Amino acid sequence: MLPEEKARVKIDKQMRSAGWDIVSRGEYISKTTSAVKEALMQGNTESDYLLFIDDKAIAVVEAKKEDNPLGPEVVKQAESYAVHPQSWYGLWVDGLIPLVYMANGNKIYFKNMLLPDSDYVELPAMHTPKKMLQIIGKTSEYGALPLLERKGLRDCQYDAEIALENSLKGGEKKNLAVLATGSGKTYLACLASYRLLNYTSVKRVLFLVDRNNLARQTESEFSLFDKTENQQSLSSLYQIKRLKKENDIKGDVIISTIQKLFAVLTGQSLAEGNEDAEDEITKENEEKYKDGEPAVQLQDKLELPPDYFQFIVVDECHRSIYGKWKAVLDYFKDAKILGLTATPTPEAYAFFNNNIIEQYTYDDSVVDGVNVPARVYRIITDVTAHGGTIDKKSKVVETVRRTGEKEIYDAPTDVEYHPLELDRSVVNKDQIRKVLTAYRDSIYSDLYPEREKKWEYIPKTLIFAKDDHHATEIVNMTKEVFGEVFESGKVPEHFVQKITYSSGDSNGLIRELRVEEDFRIAVTVTLVATGTDVKPLEVVLFMKDVFSETLYTQMKGRGCRVISDDKIKEVTPNAQTKECYYIVDAVGVTEHDKTIPGPGPNPPTGKTMSLEILLEHLSHNELSDENLMLLRNYCASIQRRYEESTLFGRHLDFFISSYGFAPRTIANSINSAFDQGTLVEYTSPSQDNSMRMALIYALMSNLQARKKLLEMQRGYFVETQDDDTLLYAGFSKETARSYIDSFEKYLEDNKDSMEALRIIYNSEDTVITHTMLVELRDRLLAESSLYSAYHIWQNYKILDDEGSVDELDSKENVNALTNLIQIVRYAYKKNLKLTSLLNGYTQKFSLYCGQQQRVLSEAQKGIMKQIADYIIGDGAITPAELNTVDTDLWRSAIMSFGAPVLTDEMQTLSKFILRAA
Repeated sequence: MLPEEKARVKIDKQMRSAGWDIVSRGEYISKTTSAVKEALMQGNTESDYLLFIDDKAIAVVEAKKEDNPLGPEVVKQAESYAVHPQSWYGLWVDGLIPLVYMANGNKIYFKNMLLPDSDYVELPAMHTPKKMLQIIGKTSEYGALPLLERKGLRDCQYDAEIALENSLKGGEKKNLAVLATGSGKTYLACLASYRLLNYTSVKRVLFLVDRNNLARQTESEFSLFDKTENQQSLSSLYQIKRLKKENDIKGDVIISTIQKLFAVLTGQSLAEGNEDAEDEITKENEEKYKDGEPAVQLQDKLELPPDYFQFIVVDECHRSIYGKWKAVLDYFKDAKILGLTATPTPEAYAFFNNNIIEQYTYDDSVVDGVNVPARVYRIITDVTAHGGTIDKKSKVVETVRRTGEKEIYDAPTDVEYHPLELDRSVVNKDQIRKVLTAYRDSIYSDLYPEREKKWEYIPKTLIFAKDDHHATEIVNMTKEVFGEVFESGKVPEHFVQKITYSSGDSNGLIRELRVEEDFRIAVTVTLVATGTDVKPLEVVLFMKDVFSETLYTQMKGRGCRVISDDKIKEVTPNAQTKECYYIVDAVGVTEHDKTIPGPGPNPPTGKTMSLEILLEHLSHNELSDENLMLLRNYCASIQRRYEESTLFGRHLDFFISSYGFAPRTIANSINSAFDQGTLVEYTSPSQDNSMRMALIYALMSNLQARKKLLEMQRGYFVETQDDDTLLYAGFSKETARSYIDSFEKYLEDNKDSMEALRIIYNSEDTVITHTMLVELRDRLLAESSLYSAYHIWQNYKILDDEGSVDELDSKENVNALTNLIQIVRYAYKKNLKLTSLLNGYTQKFSLYCGQQQRVLSEAQKGIMKQIADYIIGDGAITPAELNTVDTDLWRSAIMSFGAPVLTDEMQTLSKFILRAA
């Protein structure tokens, strides 16, 4: 690089560290804190950097190479730019850009032009947007927000924060972020709260949680958050209070349930009760009032002013707070609101006016490695499916729920009960036993056959019960059922525990479930249903049916969190990795026709200048009638071209689906405003042109949309666009069919790119070697972590209604590479049955021995039998490969056959062993 370029690299870094987004002229976006490179100045000159806040130029930066002393000539050049801005730039000071900086990568000098007699001073670092506003004595609602660095953030968090800030700048008060479970919603809330507290007029933040146990977790996350200017913890900068007593309302960040906020707002005292019991009661009321509880009414005299909070985060905002509690949220009418949920409802979409700032689905999170996919394992018993009968005169034990008192009597008549009554009005202990026994027996046979059978380290399991009594019955029966597989006849002390309001320290129990080896099974009702992060959890067992799609998604999502191999081994020593989690369905919860509601339709948000130059002028607030009408004409023309194009119409479809509006939407918006005569007269880019910008903000605030529009204006050659789809395996026919369809498409698409696939597809008379199978295995696993031979075989077995797929021996043959040969033959319809090469293996070896031109000695047969064992598991091998895996066997074979003969013998043997069944 040239010396000037090297200096620019350093200066760019210094400016980004201070919070400036460095952009080229054509990339400037309105209402951003941007440093525009080579910005056009009067006289067709260019400033190295021109810095904008709120679309008004605030500073000039003159950049030189490192050995430049930044003397009088540079001063003259920089100050000339400061006093000669373009007429179409907005300005903080009439006719003047007030701040001047000179930099060479090593030194930074600064002068405030509002103090013309002042000297240049050397700075240790570039000023931030916030500092520059302070220097010139100006304020800005959002202008001090610095560039947000991606480092340390997931893409969905970064995108959501950027979209939130753009939405707030555009005048939107209500903002909805739809983020998959496990994607870091609370961290996003911490980030948004800090940036608004530190850089805007926001003085107090409210974080509304769904449950008290989540309030405790949230308080910890806010306190430890340290993505701040100097990496200080948020708790060292602001007072973070969880609302437990009335005085806690005076903090900077208040974390509360809406029930406690209502109590403080209306002057009630906060009771010091069992918060877990309070959560259970809240949950019971939600289930009791299916159509919503009666709405609360606010009295005239309230303890907090309506502007007490300037920013409110509503966690799990799909809940029914907009019914009973809506008046509380509406009271703080001027606050900006961020709603967070993984499972939005129509009510949530309506409340937030369909202003969705981010939509990050569970499938997105699996693709990105944020979450692992789910597989469904179904357990059905007769009683669970059909109900049962209590026979006349049989002994019945009746328990009083309130007191626990029991009464034993003979049933006076036959009593039939419906499955829905099971474990509510009727408890059938044998049904619980059968379900738990089936689950126990599946662990090391179906779910985790590759793991060493250690009952003290079964996968961490969460069981959902119908109520506290049902949970107690499940705990007791778990001890019995799993006790049968321990030598002592008893499970370890902490093996299974209940986490409900009656369990004591629920937070401590959840923490132990995360980190303790001996705590394997937790039984809960609702306390661990939403928001609780237990990364080592691998199985979610439903013994309670769920009819709310949003709650069901939250509940099953407890098992989806990613965890590193090292971390899972710390708590589950016989585990190697967590590649998926299992939903064990004992009540048919996965078989309901449930759908998560989606958003309604997204609301729309004489030629002398090229579109590219026009967009640059518009981004700088030069929103004259002429410029707006010119943009209208461009947008209408582009839309018309692509509506009429069969070949390229997909670009218009892509534009609309990706950005939520069409080019014609912008054209119509401009046209309507002029027709209605509602626009304030335009005089200059320095004035408040927000009404005019609002007409085109959807386009101007979205750099990708602007680039796409420019791209569409220029036109296309023929191009294609591939779709990416994530499909994961399950233990149901529907998910198995999706899985197999995806797998077989992969085989079809790659039949010419992998040697093993080509040989099988073309029925070539060539043996498939160990090296080929390793390549096939690795390529499959690279495509999907669930494309292991075992998972593929199991999904074929699920779909098999004709006995064409054998059971795969999960112990003897589960890891054999040659299973892939049989799977691919079956997928390509070369074999009508999917069966292991172990079947008929002995007969094939006998044929090999019997068809030789000479008789093999018993010693030679023994040697070749050992070699055959390698081939049946790993594919054809050469003598050199045999030497690598078993030197003693190779030496014996060489001595018995000689090298040339051994090579031929191994080739012949491989053909017998690996040929199609």
